[in-house]
Amino acid sequence: MVEPELTPTRGRQAARRVSLRSTLWGEVSSQVWDRKKEKGFCTIPRTLSLVMTLIDELEKGRNASRVYFDLWCRVFDEGLVEISDIEDVAFSSGYGSSARNIRTWKERIDLLVKYGFVSVKPSGTRKYGYILLRHPHLVVQELRKRRLVPEGWFGAFMKRLTEIGSQWPV
Repeated sequence: MVEPELTPTRGRQAARRVSLRSTLWGEVSSQVWDRKKEKGFCTIPRTLSLVMTLIDELEKGRNASRVYFDLWCRVFDEGLVEISDIEDVAFSSGYGSSARNIRTWKERIDLLVKYGFVSVKPSGTRKYGYILLRHPHLVVQELRKRRLVPEGWFGAFMKRLTEIGSQWPV
């Protein structure tokens, strides 16, 4: 069964996945997010979940990966996030239930700066006015040189890079 959304330009692998999806769930194309039809999507690295795991490994109990993910959801292709409402970004990062939400968000940003995942520049009097998201694979390379990357994590990362056809080093 081939769903109507399939066209010859979608590619063999896409056709295979749509066919498998149809076999398993029937006609569900209206229930699936389609970035070509929707507004409000972003492009993220396929290794992002592993990078988030590394961030949490580097600073156990600090949960800075939530802030990192929120930044990826806000960034465009230029790698720049403009912070105009710090309470908004703190809330969407999961820090909305206490008076310490902004302080906690800032502490997590500072951890991301410490490890090189982001760079921060001020805007007027706001210290966190602009945030540059650095290529996460470059950051992993730098952290590996500093011997901060656990070997087990790195093995999983390299496996994923192979699966997606990414190059190492960047």
